[in-house]
Amino acid sequence: MRSVCVMHLVVFVLLAGTLAGQDQSTPMPQQRALPATAEENWIVKRFKIERATSLYETWKAERKKIAELPRGTIVGGLRKLSVVYEPDVVTITAAMPQLGLKVDDTILRYTVEGEGFADFWIKGRWYKEFDGSFITEQDGNGCSKKCSGKVTKVGRKEEWSNVRLQDGREGWFREY
Repeated sequence: MRSVCVMHLVVFVLLAGTLAGQDQSTPMPQQRALPATAEENWIVKRFKIERATSLYETWKAERKKIAELPRGTIVGGLRKLSVVYEPDVVTITAAMPQLGLKVDDTILRYTVEGEGFADFWIKGRWYKEFDGSFITEQDGNGCSKKCSGKVTKVGRKEEWSNVRLQDGREGWFREY
């Protein structure tokens, strides 16, 4: 019985390794419609507002202010939203054959997830939470390995947080 379990585990590990090496992109012939949004659950029972901010009933452009929150206000975190009005343009500086990219090709970076990971549109394919550690930012920071891309145009993005006030009202504030 033990040897059967070990054999199943070995097969599972080999299969998982094979699948992990496969292309994790999705075909997307056209760039994403703008604004592109990416939502993240953010359940935090108690969150302290770090600086005074306005609270709105929505994150959308046609919004109304519903409260002014002073620094130190305690709220409950519900979710976060990344809104991309214009993606970053990244120019390839060294060939990346694994993605079919050659020098001077451009790719688009949408939502930045952190630690170098982001959502990308590359040659008609969508890459969700893809490792972008090959990118050097305009200020020279960023790239941590195989530097083969540089941000040539910074896009326009906003980060919003949806919170619940202690009186039960919900609203959105923009993070800076």
